Amino acid sequence: MMAEALACPGGGSHNSGDHSLCSSICEQYSYLPFANISRIMEKASPADSKITKDTKKVVQGRTSEFIISFITRESVTWKVYVLR
Repeated sequence: MMAEALACPGGGSHNSGDHSLCSSICEQYSYLPFANISRIMEKASPADSKITKDTKKVVQGRTSEFIISFITRESVTWKVYVLR
């Protein structure tokens, strides 16, 4: 079975020569918006607390990875269920 090229929102594919450009564009689209993550973190923490930008970036990355893996797992489960 041949592996298909992954399409990027900015055009091109992962199998083409513009891999670095494509991966930076795809990485940009694979994270949840930074402002949304910051707002949720600030609402959940005490009013007098400070959250560093690095902490927000780490939480953004981990939250995005979790949601992407959750959606992927659920879609695979649903596909297996439908094919039965």
